[in-house]
Amino acid sequence: MRRLDTSYSGRVSRVVELLQGKWTVQILCAMRGRPVRLSGLKRKIPFASKKALTANLRSLEAAQVVLRRDLSRSVLHVEYELADAMREPLGALLDHLAEWGELYDSEVRQPEGHHEAL
Repeated sequence: MRRLDTSYSGRVSRVVELLQGKWTVQILCAMRGRPVRLSGLKRKIPFASKKALTANLRSLEAAQVVLRRDLSRSVLHVEYELADAMREPLGALLDHLAEWGELYDSEVRQPEGHHEAL
């Protein structure tokens, strides 16, 4: 069994690995604050296929980031939500990533057509 890297870079690498799915960040943003159904995610992320969303949700469920709740009575009704222990820290992480993205866009990226000469 491989030893868990508990260094700073090891912990950061595990988080990046969890977030690397093509639709993972969009899924986490969509379910922030409330449970969602697959159909609700599909409406919020229209370019993602149901198959891709389901694969990402299963991966997040296996990593214990997301909980799957079967609320079926006679009709299939499944909701997904962030695990309690993940809700606050993941919300803070997403906020920081959004702030970093805004800073990157305003400070680092050049507007189209305004490239500095090399």
